Amino acid sequence: MSKILIKSLKIFAIIIVSIIALMFIIPLAFKGKIIKVANEQANNNLNAVVKFSDISLSLFRDFPNLSIRIKEISIVGKDTFATDTLFDSKYVDLGVNLMSVISGNEIKLKTIALIQPKIKVIFLENGKTNYDITISDTTATTPETPVETEEAPMKINLKKVIIEKGNIIYDDKSLAMVADIQNMNLELKGDIVGDLSNLDLKTVIEKLTVDYDGVRYLSKVKVDYKANIISDLKNWKFSFAENNLTMNELAMSFDGFVEMPDTNIYSDIKFSASKNDFKAVLSLIPAVYAKDFEGVKTSGIFSMTGYVKGNYNDYSMPAFGIDLIVENARFQYPDLPKSVENINIKMKVDAEEGTGDNMIIDIKKAHFEIAKNPIDIIFYAKMTLADIDMNGKIAGKIDFNSIADVIPLDEGMSVKGIAQADIKFKGKMSDIDNGNYDKFYAEGNLNLSKFEYISPDMPKFIINTADMFFSPQFVDLKTFDAKTPKSDFQLNGKIYNVFAYVFKNELLKADFNFSSNNIDVDEFMGESTSSTTTETDKTATETASSEPIQIPENIDFTLNSNLKKVKYDNLEITNIKGKIIAKNGIAKLEKIFMELLGGSTEMNGSYTAVNKSEPKADFSLLFKNFDIPTLYKSFVTIKKFTPIAEYCSGKINGNISLQTVLDNEMMPVYNTLDSKGTFSSDNIGIKNNKIFNAIADKTKYKEFADPVLKDVEISYTMDDGNITIKPTNFKIAGIKTTFGGNQKIDGAIDYKTDLELPSKFAANVLSKIPGDSPANISVSVKIGGTVDNPKITGFGSNLTDNLKDKTLDVIEKYTGVDKEKAKEILESAQKKADALILEAKNQADKIRKEADNAGKLLISEAKKQGDKLISQATNPITKKAAQLTADKLVKEAEDKAKALNVEADKKATQLTDKAKLEADKIIESANQQVEKL
Repeated sequence: MSKILIKSLKIFAIIIVSIIALMFIIPLAFKGKIIKVANEQANNNLNAVVKFSDISLSLFRDFPNLSIRIKEISIVGKDTFATDTLFDSKYVDLGVNLMSVISGNEIKLKTIALIQPKIKVIFLENGKTNYDITISDTTATTPETPVETEEAPMKINLKKVIIEKGNIIYDDKSLAMVADIQNMNLELKGDIVGDLSNLDLKTVIEKLTVDYDGVRYLSKVKVDYKANIISDLKNWKFSFAENNLTMNELAMSFDGFVEMPDTNIYSDIKFSASKNDFKAVLSLIPAVYAKDFEGVKTSGIFSMTGYVKGNYNDYSMPAFGIDLIVENARFQYPDLPKSVENINIKMKVDAEEGTGDNMIIDIKKAHFEIAKNPIDIIFYAKMTLADIDMNGKIAGKIDFNSIADVIPLDEGMSVKGIAQADIKFKGKMSDIDNGNYDKFYAEGNLNLSKFEYISPDMPKFIINTADMFFSPQFVDLKTFDAKTPKSDFQLNGKIYNVFAYVFKNELLKADFNFSSNNIDVDEFMGESTSSTTTETDKTATETASSEPIQIPENIDFTLNSNLKKVKYDNLEITNIKGKIIAKNGIAKLEKIFMELLGGSTEMNGSYTAVNKSEPKADFSLLFKNFDIPTLYKSFVTIKKFTPIAEYCSGKINGNISLQTVLDNEMMPVYNTLDSKGTFSSDNIGIKNNKIFNAIADKTKYKEFADPVLKDVEISYTMDDGNITIKPTNFKIAGIKTTFGGNQKIDGAIDYKTDLELPSKFAANVLSKIPGDSPANISVSVKIGGTVDNPKITGFGSNLTDNLKDKTLDVIEKYTGVDKEKAKEILESAQKKADALILEAKNQADKIRKEADNAGKLLISEAKKQGDKLISQATNPITKKAAQLTADKLVKEAEDKAKALNVEADKKATQLTDKAKLEADKIIESANQQVEKL
């Protein structure tokens, strides 16, 4: 018996060891096959670059399934998204049916686990997404007879999906929305790809942040979501059975379903947050939750119910509603002496299914007391497309001196002052629209006094008094008197159409008088934010910094200004008077007079960024007695186009106009700059300029070394950044002079200066002077090179047909062998320089052409999308809506195309500028070689 037992144990041990051995051997045997299938699937089905460091196989991790671990995998898009990583993960674990691998017919995928994934989803304004990376099937025809096809190498039969410590960014630029999910753990179980199945979902998110249209609605909220979902993939219907959602401390539940059979989304969902402690609501308020939240003392009840029911598509919104009640609530922070008491809110919102225009907002009560200062709000509005019936009241007082006793403020922040409001209104919007002000009741006051705000991020801001009076016709800003340590502001005027602006987004009109004794703009130029920002913060910052200043299209403001002194970037401007008008998305300056740069100017013009990708400025200036050195130091445009101003002194007058596209830093895009005008001066002194020093050296006319230009009046035109100076007459060092020529956007110059030189000085630069020559000879000086490195390329005269130009070529210094060697070196260098510039020009042309083609493709695709929408519309209303959408798509595509061209021009110009600098270095190096001969 014992022998049989021992023998059986041995056999059992052998079997166990064999099984364990097989568990090690089988993964190794099939590793090559798995890698081959993975590569084939990625390359055949994805329009993206997929990389991974290794693939390991195991039967231990997910027995009885074969576990495939893909290490350090990343997926990066192509073309538009070539620099954006869509997916990156430390590991991706795939569980596949072992027998499916052994049989070789197909690989059945059963589980997916993403370990520490980083996912970034981008949705552009033109509808393009970075996750649309699957290669579409280009076969359009169906064969008449069946053709045998190979079975798919991989079949998805998912039963479980896991995400561990995942970070996800959703950046939807079409909605101006960014969602940032940090440290998410998710587990989804069930027959995930089955036609009808029950799915169990558990999700925990450590931090959820949501920004929408520049406003942060959720900040680092902790989310816990458990759900049972009935999935009907055949009909694309998802029913919610048991669903519990907790956000920070607010618990909610909801049930219903969402159905997506086609382009329509039909929903019937009810949600509720019944009888939560009031503290749960506070936990969602970023400013409250961030400071000592755990110790906040609260009482009171919060409840909320709501629904979403109906169809959602391009033309219809579902019905929705919310009932919110807060009863006898209060809260008080630990270690703070005062509290917010008697919080009672009863609010209801109902909107009918359809366009979204029919809605009722009813705030029956909103009462709270901040440090025993009561505030009451009552508001009712029934909104339809035809009219808005409204009734409201705001009354109360806020003592900001007590705010720090109620809510903990950030370090270095303080608020003081008193705000009081007593505003009532009742009536219909149609009465205001029709001028029946006697039928609409509105009156009240809003007053702010002795307000003081101190923050580390901005200068101390004090409002001595601000007083507003409300009436049906207008809001009267009677007084606004404010100051900072270095600036003061006084404002008064009237604001019209307030109710129509608030409720119907119609035009808001205002007329203000703005005055100040001193404004220091540098005082408000804050330092950059801390480097410890989240990905969402970075995205929001990048978005903000990458967009130009926009003037709202639904305002009509007139600002009559009288500012005694403004300081900006060390430039002091005084006695500013004139009118600024903001209307239809355009800011206009009308007869803005100011004193600066030692003189004065009158400015007229406009700025608009209605097209966000191409903001434009159009100005005219008439200025007198500007100090040239100060002008040079103050304006980057002068430094780029007229660097000789660095060597000049004196006063200058001008009458110029200019039009340009601006970049994201509000600087001119130079290849779009068009301008014309005149500059004049009685005297301009020039010192230490190498061109004039070279003329003085060659002509032996020493007065050219540091000349004075007399009676200068120069006319110019600028087209796409290229300058043409019309021939103009003046005197240099007592010599009659004519000057003119061209300057290219890339900095290349071709100028000619004709000088009436005494013959003895002309002889120093001309090869021969006839005996019967006049006392003064006209000598032309040709100036080439670039604005940063101008060079005299030759002297000449048309005195006789036989007279030859004597060039300032260094070759003339040499004779014999040295001369030939110098010529060889310089000609070789010139060939290299010319080839370098030609190559850069070809590349620049290619960049511009590619951008132009890409822009045309965007517009073409937008037109196709628009035509498709219009063709799918079934009635006049939907056709009109489709036409509007189509027009918007084309306009956005055109804006994008223009932005591509502007950016391409910028890159092309940088490329040619760099090539010219390199070419100059080659020539300079050749000159140095020749000097050593």
